[in-house]
Formats: sequence, C-alpha cells, structure tokens
Amino acid sequence: MRVLVTADLHYDSPRSRGPAEELAAEAVRAGGDALVLVGDSASAAHEPLRDCLGLFADFPGRKFMVPGNHCLWCLDGEDSIERYERTVPAIAAEAGFAVLDHGPAVIDGVGLVGSVGWYDYSYRQEDLGIPLAFYEAKVAPGAAARLGEHRHLVDRHRDELAEEHFDIGVRWNDGVHVRMDMTDAEFLARVVARLRGQLAALAADASVREVAAFVHHLPFRHLLPVDRPPAFAFAAAYLGSDRIGEALRACPKLTRAFCGHSHWPGRCEVGGIQAVNVGSTYTEKRMEIVDL
Repeated sequence: MRVLVTADLHYDSPRSRGPAEELAAEAVRAGGDALVLVGDSASAAHEPLRDCLGLFADFPGRKFMVPGNHCLWCLDGEDSIERYERTVPAIAAEAGFAVLDHGPAVIDGVGLVGSVGWYDYSYRQEDLGIPLAFYEAKVAPGAAARLGEHRHLVDRHRDELAEEHFDIGVRWNDGVHVRMDMTDAEFLARVVARLRGQLAALAADASVREVAAFVHHLPFRHLLPVDRPPAFAFAAAYLGSDRIGEALRACPKLTRAFCGHSHWPGRCEVGGIQAVNVGSTYTEKRMEIVDL
C-alpha cells in the first residue's frame, strides 16, 4: 500500500503557492493508494484551504488531512474549536478529503490515524532561562517589552530577566490568531485522548496488521531542530509534546509516524517507530512516498 505524505503547504502565503502547486502536480502524477496532508495547508481564510485541497482533485487514491495550528487560526467571530470540529472537516469533505482526527481509516490492512497534536511548553529550551509566563503568553521578553498588552510580564518578572532575554523579540502567532476556551495543555489532553482511543481501536482490530500515524506537531523531542539561534529556540516550546509520542508508543501495531510544523526535516527511531518530519518550508515543499 503506497502512501504519499506532505505537510505545511501554507497555500495562503504567496511565496508558498508556486511550490505547493508543483508538489501537488507531482503527487497527482505519482499516484498512490492514499495521500495525507499533515497540517498547515492554509491559515484563517477558508478559500485558500479550498483551493489548496482542490490541487489534488485528480489524485487517484483516497485523500486525508489533519489540521495544523494555522488551520485553527480564526477569522472575526470564529472559534478555533469550532474550526477544528466542524469548519475544517466540512471544507475538506467538499474536496473529497477525510480528516483523520475525526476517524481513522484502514486500507489493505494498514490503519491510518491522525491528529493536529498540540503543545504544553514541555519542549521549551530550559537553558534560555525564560520564565514560563512568557511561554503561556506566547511572547518572548523582547516582544513583551515593546507590546503594551504584555508589558506587565516584564514588570512582574524583572528580577528573573537578564539583558540577553530582551534580545529575543519574537512572538508565537497562535497567541494572536487561535481562540479557544481552554488552555494549551487542556486542548492537548483533549486531542491526545482522542488519538489514544483511535489507536486502541486499530490495535484491537484483527484486520489491521500495521498502523501509521500522521500528527502535525512533533511527537518526539528527537525531531526538535538543533543549533538554532535564541529567537528560534524560544519557539521550541510550541513544536509539540512528549505526550503525543507516549500515545503513539502505546499502540503495539504502530510502525511509522509522520509530522511537519517545524519546517525542519528529520528522522529518528523511537521504541521501534520510524518517525519522519517531512520538513517542508515556505519556499520548498517536500513529499515522502512510503510503501506499507
């Protein structure tokens, strides 16, 4: 059974459109039994997501996707949970895609399971010495110092901050565009519980000989980018969580895991699971072709 896997097409970004179109044409030419888009196909506006999925209209096999964090970015009046549970699946269905978060699939004895994943700041780089409150607010100290709505964090944690902390002036834009009535840790717990249930069902299914997982956020810290400058190191907190990997490792039939999100290609083996970060960037799109 042949599966084509890609991620982070970011079709709403002008610099990504051409590379995404080229990759889609390549995928349609290659064909396969299944295609999986592992998150961040587009951001808040609905039409770029429709257009992105439409690029694969002529793919001959079954088509699946999982949302990325950008897919949960909101337009005015929207809620990220509503987007996750209803809006994105409805747009996907129009284009002939199924969202793996909401139900696994079985093809020729191979189970396909997926999740947006999320983060709980457990991947944050401790040696940066940045207080947890900045991660919760999704702003580094340099950004908090210049943004009025976050200045109170600098005042509250002044004694814990060094001059070099103010050189890190980035913010994580989920803090601007994601709106949900729960914490990041609570949302992570919600999606991981759903993932565990799906994995357990596939493990108990006698017709399933092998399982592959597709999660937007990183399930294993082995895939974290290395040797990156502090501005990028701050973002490690939002790249994934060990709790995702723990859920995957609990499934005895799971042999492969694919992710994206960090725009940083990587491979590792954890507990017998071959894990791959597809590693698409805004300007270079990559695709894995896997025979299971």
